[in-house]
Order: sequence, then C-alpha cells, then structure tokens
Amino acid sequence: MDFTFTADEQAFAAEVRRFLRDRPPSTFAIDGMDAGYGSGANSKAFIRALAERGWIRMCWPRAFGGDERPMFFKLVLLEELARAGAPFGPLPGIWQTADAIIEYGSERLRTEVLPAIARGEASFWQGYSEPDAGSDLLALKTEARRDGDDYVIRGHKIWSSHAGIATHGLIFTRTSREARRSRGFSMFVVPNGTRGMDIRPITSLTGEVYHYEVFLDEVRVPEGLRFGPEGEGFVALLNGLDSDRFWGRFYKAPALERVLHRLVEYANTTRVDGVPLARDAGLRRRLAAMATELAALRWLFYRAACQFRDGAPITYETAVAKVMADETGQKLARLGMDLLGMWAPLRAGSPEAKLDGEISHAYLTSLGHTIAGGTAEVLRTTVATRGLGLPAGAR
Repeated sequence: MDFTFTADEQAFAAEVRRFLRDRPPSTFAIDGMDAGYGSGANSKAFIRALAERGWIRMCWPRAFGGDERPMFFKLVLLEELARAGAPFGPLPGIWQTADAIIEYGSERLRTEVLPAIARGEASFWQGYSEPDAGSDLLALKTEARRDGDDYVIRGHKIWSSHAGIATHGLIFTRTSREARRSRGFSMFVVPNGTRGMDIRPITSLTGEVYHYEVFLDEVRVPEGLRFGPEGEGFVALLNGLDSDRFWGRFYKAPALERVLHRLVEYANTTRVDGVPLARDAGLRRRLAAMATELAALRWLFYRAACQFRDGAPITYETAVAKVMADETGQKLARLGMDLLGMWAPLRAGSPEAKLDGEISHAYLTSLGHTIAGGTAEVLRTTVATRGLGLPAGAR
C-alpha cells in the first residue's frame, strides 16, 4: 500500500490551503453545532462555497456531472478542512448520499437530487435508529406501505443528526413483513417539510442541539424517491454503514492533531510559580503518547482508504478504525481537562475560559461518540467475528 500523495494531490492540497487563507472558515455563518467528530460545525454557506469550487462533485463519474478525480482527492480535502477547523459538518454525509444515488438511485433521484447536491443546496439526515432499534436495526418498526405510485410512511426515528437543518432525510423502513429478516426493507429520500413529518430537537450536554427525533405520520413519498428495488434496502444500508464509519471518522486524526497542538502550545506558554507546565515530565509523556496514537490512527485510516481505492474487501477494518478514533478522541479530551485544571469546565464565552472553551466542548461531545454510528461493544464483536474468526455468540 502506497500512502504517498501524487503530485496532483499535493497541488490540490495547496489549492485548498489557498482557499482557506482567502476565505477564512471563521467568516462563514454557522447553522448547527460542532458535535466534536472533527468536521466542525454545520455551515450551509461553507458547503455552497465548496460546491462553487466543484469540490463536491469532483470524484463523480463524468456521466453524472463529475470530474472523475481519484478518491484520494476527497481525503486531501477533508484533512485540510479538519486541520483548519472549518465548518464542513454535513459534507461526508452529502458525499455518501451522492455515491448511493449514483449506484442505487432512480432516474428521479439522479435528475432532481444529485444536481442539488452538486450545487451545495442539499444535505441529509439519517433516519435509521429508533427508540427500540439502534444496534439492531432490523428490529425497526417504521413501515412504508404501498399506495398506488406512492408509499405512505409511519414511524418514529431518533438521534438523527442535522435533521432540523438538513434538506432531506434518508429514511430506512420496513416494506414487507413476509420476507426473511434481512429482507423486506427499503430506503427513501424524503424532503424535509413533507406533510406528516414532525422534527423535534434534542438538547445535548453542551446545551446546544445536534440530534433530533422525527415523527412520521402518514408521510407520502413517491416511488421515484426509493433507493433500488423494493425490499433490498438492507444491502444499501450495510454498504452505507461501512462507508459512514470510514468517511464519518477519517478526518478525526487531523482534527485531533489541531487540538493537541493547541494543548502543547498552552503547556509551553503557561507558567506555574514561574515554571512552564511543559517542564513536568509526566505531562510531556502524556502529550508525546497522544501524538503517537494520533499518528497510528491516521495511518490506520489510510490503510482502509487504500482498500476502498483498490476495491479490496472491507470486512472489519472500518470497525477497528472507528473504535480507535472515538476512544482516542475521548482520551485527548480527558488529557485536555487535566491540563487546564480548574479552568477546564469553562465554556466558550466565559471571560476566564482557556483555549476558547474548546476542551470543555470536546469533553462533553466526545462522551457519546462510542455510541453513535455503532457502539464500540458491537464493533468489537464485528472485529472478533470478521477479523479474528471467533464465534458470534457466547454460551
């Protein structure tokens, strides 16, 4: 596996850095909170700016309006945005949905939704989890019944990120109860504002809103907004989950490196009794150990990236990377809290907050990361069964 960037990729990285210097991320309006995953806040204006550069569609096939750039251009863009702390929150989900439409989408999705994505005008929330169906998504109760050329959806989704500020929902439903357990499911792209859709915010530990619950009461959706054949949505979902664990965490290493550098600078410039904090040998070891873990995390994701690029099978690699990314993020947040001491809990806006309250925010948001997108316990089972060949059940 060759992780070296090509000359074209290096030139693209320089282009992205020039863009960030010319249009600083801090100048863009924010529409939704930073949930601490590394992708920054949600800014519709920033996504439109990326679209204007052609960077949303750059890797699509030319037949769909793309430039057919190699997949690694996405990695270059994500790393540069994460290092700059840019507000690109919905971008990975936008890319995933576009890829799914190109592969599984109907003519209507390809002609109506895909161009809106390319213009930076469409973003998506995932309607997967339910109050009684999280790790076991096949236990979901949301149903879509056929009614002529439409489907009518009834159900309840929860923990849907960005649902209140996105333009469309990706709603996973049951369309048959007669099929075997892994079949009979379908996925729909449903515009926000569709009659019968009630989106309600869930307040996070930070006091802000990132997740929502969505009530679906006789929501009518045209057949043309369904992914693939009826009853075969589970295949698309599984492919999407593996992709989500990669694209939803790939940029976490460079984002955490940015935070680590802030902590190192704080340790070097903050004195206690005239002595810099960085003189403490224990603290230096912890900071160095964190730098080592972040380097390992970055290369772990690049290994998976090469497998995606080369068409190699992905069985457990994204599970390993996702678990390590989230647990490393939690460790860095705890290290930051220890380093800042009594100032650590102060949030952004407090006159005495250190590092703009970023560490407090990182600590509070990171607590749920090992649950979101697949719990660490379930993903470790995936590693055990798919990676190590261990039996699936316990006696």
